[in-house]
Amino acid sequence: MTAIFFDLDDTLYNQLQPFQSAYNAVFSHITNISILELFKKSREYSDRVFHLTESGEMPVEEMHRNRVVYAFDHFGYQISKEEAMEFQKIYKDHQYKISLVPEMENILNYLSTKNIPLYILTNGPSNHQRLKIEALNPFQWIPKNHIFISSEVGYAKPQIELFEHVNAQTKTTASTSFIIGDSYENDIIGANNADWNSIWLNTKQRKMPLNQRHPNYEVTSYQKLEEIIKNIF
Repeated sequence: MTAIFFDLDDTLYNQLQPFQSAYNAVFSHITNISILELFKKSREYSDRVFHLTESGEMPVEEMHRNRVVYAFDHFGYQISKEEAMEFQKIYKDHQYKISLVPEMENILNYLSTKNIPLYILTNGPSNHQRLKIEALNPFQWIPKNHIFISSEVGYAKPQIELFEHVNAQTKTTASTSFIIGDSYENDIIGANNADWNSIWLNTKQRKMPLNQRHPNYEVTSYQKLEEIIKNIF
């Protein structure tokens, strides 16, 4: 039976919204930087060092602070550690006030009518990710025992062991599993290596790395995702 696994951040909700709220609170005096491009640079740093936070080699708080410093530095601005920490505090607070993207709610409703099992598969610290999931309140579609968080499992995307673990726990197969996510490096490469199907939700218009396998599908908006979901299923 087909099973669909949703990434959390920038998939079930738009991560740019809490990021922009924090930017407006701390850096409103800087008006010549694209907030979208700044966000993408911060995520680039997060993705690069995420394995260090999972292994305990880098504290999560240090990664959160450094990614903001790194992103601003790319655009020629030097910010203080105190500013980066204040930004992260506000950003984190707003991440617990998130809501499902409307098209995503339509997708969850539609897939539920097809009786397709739905899951969440996310990287990150357990408590932080679960608080965000509680804020989204997706439990009418996705039961609480259908949630897999890397820090609880012991493996993280794109490690093939995570995908194999999830298949074993859910009694699903790789060939009938789909992942929908925004991160090419974590969601799509991980799915490709595990022989899962993948839908790349590329709303931030990121470039696909060279010499990599393509996802099964790529969409650049939630509207397109809703359309392709209805076509596939």
